[in-house]
Amino acid sequence: MKKVLVVDDRLENIIALEILLKKSDLSIIRATSGNEALALTLEHEFALALIDVQMPDMDGFETVKLMRKVERTRHLPIIFLSAIYSEDHYKIQGIEAGAVDFITKPFQPRILLGKVKIFLELYENKKKLEKEIEHRIRTEAFLRETETRLLEAKKKAEESDMLKTAFLANMSHEIRTPLTLLLGFAGLLADSPCDEATKKKYSTIIHKSSDSLTNIINDILDVAKIESGQFNVNTKKTDINILLNELYVSFQAILKGNEKTQVTLKLMVPAEPVKDFITDENRIKQVLTNLLNNAIKFTEAGSIEFGYRTLKNGLRFFVKDTGVGLPAEKYDLIFERFQKLDNPNIYNSSGAGLGLSIAKKIIELLNGTIHVTSQVNSGSEFTFYLPYLSSNELKSPNLRLEPLNRGKINWTSKNILIVEDDSPTYQLLESMLANTGVKLNWAKNGKEAVEIYLKDQCYNLVLMDINMPAVTWVEAFIELRKINVKLPIIAHTAHAMVDEKQHLESIGFDGLITKPIVMEELLSLLNPFLS
Repeated sequence: MKKVLVVDDRLENIIALEILLKKSDLSIIRATSGNEALALTLEHEFALALIDVQMPDMDGFETVKLMRKVERTRHLPIIFLSAIYSEDHYKIQGIEAGAVDFITKPFQPRILLGKVKIFLELYENKKKLEKEIEHRIRTEAFLRETETRLLEAKKKAEESDMLKTAFLANMSHEIRTPLTLLLGFAGLLADSPCDEATKKKYSTIIHKSSDSLTNIINDILDVAKIESGQFNVNTKKTDINILLNELYVSFQAILKGNEKTQVTLKLMVPAEPVKDFITDENRIKQVLTNLLNNAIKFTEAGSIEFGYRTLKNGLRFFVKDTGVGLPAEKYDLIFERFQKLDNPNIYNSSGAGLGLSIAKKIIELLNGTIHVTSQVNSGSEFTFYLPYLSSNELKSPNLRLEPLNRGKINWTSKNILIVEDDSPTYQLLESMLANTGVKLNWAKNGKEAVEIYLKDQCYNLVLMDINMPAVTWVEAFIELRKINVKLPIIAHTAHAMVDEKQHLESIGFDGLITKPIVMEELLSLLNPFLS
């Protein structure tokens, strides 16, 4: 609704103008003095002002002059009304003060209404024009922003396409290499008579190939988690020396297994161990494992040193080797995803090119930084800094399964129903559980699982594959829960994404184990329900 300001020190004059200007879409705001009129202009936006010239304290001329000094009312259309000042020089004075018209009383109502109508239409057109200009400005800004985003998206898509092409080609090579060894030597073990030494040699190669394949898959999953924003850390109080000593023992064995007899592994820690450092123990192991693996890969002779130093505000970890090194211009490149150094004569081409980018993400999530210094043929040193975290920054870690002594497991009085549509997987689970004394029954699908359980409810636990057709396992889970709400049901799946785990937990599964299934993890997961 358009507002009109009427200023007159005599109320009867204001009422007369209100009657004359009475319209459904017009709001008349009264003011009986210049000061009151000025105050009202700060509260309202007016389309027009009708102001009497002769008023006490502050006349109309002075009021309008003050209005014109304020941005809000600088261009407000103002019509002077006067019964006394009818001479031309007063009219000129009014126009010079800032009015758009000067009408003397008595006036013709139709003339006043006509002029008011014109100024109200001008106000409407002005508001429409302002909206159109504002809309055009927003549209142009949106188009510019859209164009910028499209160009950025195009650039990213082109880069992404190149990276994905390189990634797929690289993954094909990296997966096929250990898979070829795994299948080849497994075939030799199955088809050819071998002595014990040969069997041990082939088994070692199979285990190494399996570990290599698992590491590649884990790296791919970690990258997928990073892309989807589901890559998290779980912090707790950690004894750093124990963590590093475990790595030292493991990598001593790895050096021996790789026949790196000319490489010495050294662990360097402060005299005063740090026992309550708040961090994600598993993720730190992941970072150091990646750095140590790289050091071993690129060092044929000399030494590999790793450890940490205490600083005022945190810890600085390091892995230093005397290997091939790398040029300074490659420092940033090696932390990029899918990137590998391009000289096969110097740098071993194995690996997915994901480990260091994942390590960098882990360190950043722990509020730290990672750097490398190196020189060709003189070795490299990777360092990463982690600040001290306060106790209120602790994040509840996932449940950690304690390792079991297989020899002490005795589940002879227990029964497990395994729901699995893949025969080799069932045979693997059967072999893993063979020495526990547990009795197994096999359901090849969800429908069969429900039928078996209805016939005999002796089962202490159900181990259910959820990679069967979705309706089958979902319906089976619901039916089993209806029959026995307290029946423990453990899911096993090839999906290791965070959202998948959370989804299964929200449905009501009592536990989850992901493929590839490790015997120790399986036994540790089942033990609380069967012991």
